[in-house]
Amino acid sequence: MIKFPFHNLFSGLALFFFMYSCSSGEDEVTPEDDREEVEEPTEEEPDDEYAAPAMWQEHWFDHTELVQLVYEDEDLALYYDSDVDRSITWPNTTFSDVWEYVKTVYGSYGEDKKLYAILHTDKYSGGHPSTFMDESHDFRNVVDCGPYTWQDEDPDLGLSMMIHEVGHIVEGATNGIQYNPAWDIWGDSKWAEIFVYDVYKGIGKDDFAQHAYDDFMNTVDDYPRPGTMWFRNWFYPIYSNYGEAALLNNFYDLLADYFPTNSAKNRFSRRMNMGEFIHFWSGAANHDLKEQATIAFGWSSIYEEQLTKAREDFPELDYEYSETPEEDQPVNFALEGNLSVSAENANGEEAQEGSSKLTDGLLSTKFFLRPYSSDFEAILSFEDEITINAYAISSANDFAERDPKSWELLGSLDGENWESIDVQTEVNFEERFQNKIFEFDQDINYSYFKLRIMENAGSTDLQVGEWSLLYINDQNDN
Repeated sequence: MIKFPFHNLFSGLALFFFMYSCSSGEDEVTPEDDREEVEEPTEEEPDDEYAAPAMWQEHWFDHTELVQLVYEDEDLALYYDSDVDRSITWPNTTFSDVWEYVKTVYGSYGEDKKLYAILHTDKYSGGHPSTFMDESHDFRNVVDCGPYTWQDEDPDLGLSMMIHEVGHIVEGATNGIQYNPAWDIWGDSKWAEIFVYDVYKGIGKDDFAQHAYDDFMNTVDDYPRPGTMWFRNWFYPIYSNYGEAALLNNFYDLLADYFPTNSAKNRFSRRMNMGEFIHFWSGAANHDLKEQATIAFGWSSIYEEQLTKAREDFPELDYEYSETPEEDQPVNFALEGNLSVSAENANGEEAQEGSSKLTDGLLSTKFFLRPYSSDFEAILSFEDEITINAYAISSANDFAERDPKSWELLGSLDGENWESIDVQTEVNFEERFQNKIFEFDQDINYSYFKLRIMENAGSTDLQVGEWSLLYINDQNDN
């Protein structure tokens, strides 16, 4: 690999900037103000159409620096602003190695093969990326980093931040597709943690990899639930057990092959839910990761529902998993009943939050009522008597004060004469999408069931995720 240092070629130019700014006092002229006086070298015009420009005017966010090319090779174009010490050369090799490794794992990122890294000294609060698909940074793969002096090659003094930003390029442009569908699940930094660790391993920086490992192993987050340890309980276990870098790339390849995109195939059309997230990572690992996900994130009925549907929607992700035998699954008779309510959603029964969502079998939907009054009733009727031994009420996605708090379940054989089956008071739903099951000591037989909600958790509105009438087959087997 041929590598060309530019710091000698432009040392005179850098000195001009330094001397001019130091002598300007309060009327200091910025490099942007002075750029017309810069005489850019033209004696060696490169033949490569993707050769990096000698000077590059920043024109994004609050960045207005005229930055100077100090190093270029086939994988890297490195730029310093006027305050970065030109004697700093360790990024030449390290940054180049990072980008070369990334391309060996995830493939190319546009026709220009280089990463454009811009370093500032003591400016800005962090860094940001841009990809070859973004006009904002002239359609280049860019990491622009600010708050360090860059004197030392140190994970805590800028290097890990720079690799973190490269991780966002991978996240946002691998296989030429933008708008990563996992963003809402893993946020800004959780993917970046395993990415940083893997890059350090991949470029032979084992001490830095250990440093990152020690740091990330103790990181605690509050999403998707308080106390989540993404690196310790999710990414590192699946990374170390199912292929390391190959696993990470497999995830992106499966997204590109199967997750919905726009017609141009360059932007994912929506975000994914947790069930889809687990399903695609299971496909990448060729192993059912539900158990590991339970350890990392906890498990809920809605995750189960989402995972089941993801397996139906994306059957191409072929890995072995066990299904609960149908004979062992509870029977939900509410799906077969005719529902009526004493008060309806303002947009009607079939609206997005209409009463039909109360018994559709999906915890991810809800019935919403405004205003709520304490005489609200919902009735399920059946042509013949049904036998149940339990029922369930679930909370919805938001606003716990709308949850039902006190209710009564009643049964009838004729729809006129009602008998009380169960009464619950002061019920508290500790989590969103929480499904609470209430079991009976014996079978109950009726053809009409009424749910009377006497009190909610304090709001003038009511919302219920799901009302189920259940027969649990193995309830009395233990």
